[in-house]
Amino acid sequence: MEKNVYEREFSVQSSQVDAQGFMSVPGIFDLFMDMASSHAEELDVGFDAMHERRAYWVAVRTRVRFAGRRPRLMERVTARTWPGKPAAVKCDRFYTVSRGDTVLVEGRTEWVGQNIDTGRVMKVGDYGYPLAMEHRTERVCDTPFTRFREQPDPANLCLTYTVGSRDIDLGRHMNNVAYIRMLLGTFTVAELEEMDIAEAEVSYSMACREGETLAVYRRRDEEGWHFLVQKPDGTAAVQMAIRVK
Repeated sequence: MEKNVYEREFSVQSSQVDAQGFMSVPGIFDLFMDMASSHAEELDVGFDAMHERRAYWVAVRTRVRFAGRRPRLMERVTARTWPGKPAAVKCDRFYTVSRGDTVLVEGRTEWVGQNIDTGRVMKVGDYGYPLAMEHRTERVCDTPFTRFREQPDPANLCLTYTVGSRDIDLGRHMNNVAYIRMLLGTFTVAELEEMDIAEAEVSYSMACREGETLAVYRRRDEEGWHFLVQKPDGTAAVQMAIRVK
């Protein structure tokens, strides 16, 4: 296996699927995050190595696109991830989930390294990233990320949510995928079953901490659904779009 790509074959488990028996949207975000973490360990920029350098990974934006149907329960699939050539501070990482030669899901995440003590974004070379590694040129989900500009509208307020211990990750803030579960949880099972999701895109702006009560706004348009997650001080924490076919 090439060092610049990480691959894993697995059967979709019951813990990863939704009420329809297909791999859930949060399950796919979880898979991509776990794949990235496993590959980072192989590249010596995993959690422990980054912690020694007083750094940690932060996801800035993620797009997941469903090229076909989502994987089914117990279906045997292959997940792959690889980093793109990094810029000065930002890194792209790409993902696919395939059944044989057919790509079912593809994704892209933009990451940065952040200093634990100062909160400042770090240059890629300052936390041990293997800059000399040969990077693959293959890219997926390569259209520009959306510049979200959602505004809070009281008529669109659909949820107030208090961040609990169940949501907190190693960085001591709300986990990336916990936001996805929270937002999709504003729909009923029947609504989700009727939805033919083509793409999910999320932008993370500010970390949310245990005990904060978040305001969630949801707006429908011709593309699908748009979300704004607002912190108690009115700051936009997360914005997300679910685009339907």
